[in-house]
Amino acid sequence: MSLLSCKHTKCPHCYAKSFVKRGYFYNKNTKTYIPRYNCKVCRKTFSTRTNSPTFMQKRTDLNVQIYHYLCSGASMRTTAKSLGCTYRTVYLKFLWLSQRAKQIHLSQIFSSQEIYFDEMQSIEHTKLKPLTVALAVDEQYRILGTQVGKIPAQGHLAKISLFKYGYRQNESTKKVKTLLTMVKSQQMSAAFTLKSDAKPEYVPAVRAVFKKVVYEQFSSRGNKEKRREQKYLKKEKKVFDPLFPLNQRCAKLRDHIKRLVRRSWCTNKRADHLELALYLYVAKNNNYKLI
Repeated sequence: MSLLSCKHTKCPHCYAKSFVKRGYFYNKNTKTYIPRYNCKVCRKTFSTRTNSPTFMQKRTDLNVQIYHYLCSGASMRTTAKSLGCTYRTVYLKFLWLSQRAKQIHLSQIFSSQEIYFDEMQSIEHTKLKPLTVALAVDEQYRILGTQVGKIPAQGHLAKISLFKYGYRQNESTKKVKTLLTMVKSQQMSAAFTLKSDAKPEYVPAVRAVFKKVVYEQFSSRGNKEKRREQKYLKKEKKVFDPLFPLNQRCAKLRDHIKRLVRRSWCTNKRADHLELALYLYVAKNNNYKLI
């Protein structure tokens, strides 16, 4: 028995330390020979890929490429055409990568000094079914969490949406509370400052989760008025944005996730898939090691 070429020191099935080498098998996609072993106690066969995250996957060579494509503004169909595989392959890889990214993120512990949170809007196949995306970012531009929920249509689309799809529950406050609870459970220290815009519904949501944390709200109305004046001035004014880390990450999400791009052929069909796509980008933004 030789353990030099095997990463296992015992059988992954019965945990016995008595096993012998049983040849190799060839992976034509990665073009590598993978050692196979046979346990003397339970008589089961295992290899160096047993119990690995990519166990039973045939196209392991596509994992990294699909991960980078989906986090760089490409849709699933564009990714499939570029890599020469089927749409189903990309879809199954997306589910596996995003669920793994979510598990890794939920196990992280952060130590933030300032936390920014707000909501951005998207749609579920049509503008008559809008979605809210609650997002939290710290001062180091790390995304601390995200939640996706349903909200009713507003403005001139409200009556049309009600007539075509019926009543639509407003999950905005619920998702913000869930996001803040997640952020609280992943923070190492309670000494941080919470910042957001001046939405009135945020105050009771914050106080329901955080009792003594410092909470600051900022109004964006003044910044918008200053930006309107810039095009009439020869010298541009430097406008201070108190929520810049959050707004900058929201802008990157709009650019790097095809589902969030406005005026695009690609639309999101399911709210849970949008949340998975966001967690996949969280893994890239926070430099998690997925593969």
